[in-house]
Amino acid sequence: MSDPKFEVTREGPNSLRIAISGRIDAALMEVALQQMSTEMEGMAHGDVLMIDEGAEWPTLGAIGVELRHWPQMMAMLHQLDRAALVSHNQLFRSAATLESALIPGYEIRNFNDEASARAWLKTGADPA
Repeated sequence: MSDPKFEVTREGPNSLRIAISGRIDAALMEVALQQMSTEMEGMAHGDVLMIDEGAEWPTLGAIGVELRHWPQMMAMLHQLDRAALVSHNQLFRSAATLESALIPGYEIRNFNDEASARAWLKTGADPA
């Protein structure tokens, strides 16, 4: 098991990069949501590149933190139009596909590599 990490970086006026590894617990989730909120200030019609660097399913405590911050999370989601997930974890890829189908106006695509994900975010087209 790797050390838990949830790293948020603003890469442009409307673009975030999130790298996740290890198992996220309640304390780290609190910090992560605050960091995301701060980094997303002023964003509109943004995109996010999510990189799975060996992430594990979050703890029940972390999920509880997400539920407690549900209104804040939905407000952040409304600032985004699409997300690219780079992961080989089939459970995460399936969850992303389901989330994309359930949230109107928000598209999530799965990718095997960061270059393809970045190309899609930049052009909106599937890489050749």
